[in-house]
Amino acid sequence: MSATERTADSPATPASLSIGELSGRTGVPTSALRYYDELGLVRPVARAAGRRRYAASAVRDVTLILFFREIGFSLAEIGRFLAGERQGRREMIDHKLAELAERQRRIEVARTALEHGRRCPAGDPVECSRFWSIIEGRQRGLSPEESHARVH
Repeated sequence: MSATERTADSPATPASLSIGELSGRTGVPTSALRYYDELGLVRPVARAAGRRRYAASAVRDVTLILFFREIGFSLAEIGRFLAGERQGRREMIDHKLAELAERQRRIEVARTALEHGRRCPAGDPVECSRFWSIIEGRQRGLSPEESHARVH
């Protein structure tokens, strides 16, 4: 963009990125970047001719958001994390670790059930008496772990 194309209300600099350029560098669709802007996660530094312009550091910011998403944070949690103070961030990390531990425990229960289904002596898990005993335990309000433990 040439200096003559800039206006006082659109102070874009040559180093700034358009939303398309930011999308290309991060792999995040422009629609998601607009949503991140709405949520206050990644804000443009300026508007040029009504178009968003981002600082070069926005690439790092979007990458940070992607990392937090990959490790299980919601966009709302990411917003609170970024806006929070050190102690609040530590508490959020502790909470997320507990949440992930619970998720991991549930995955292990599912894995155990599926492995039993794969090697079930009945040949078909739906015909397995142990399978139905576990289901009956769930109907009585037992957790999957309790129900499975009582059968085995």
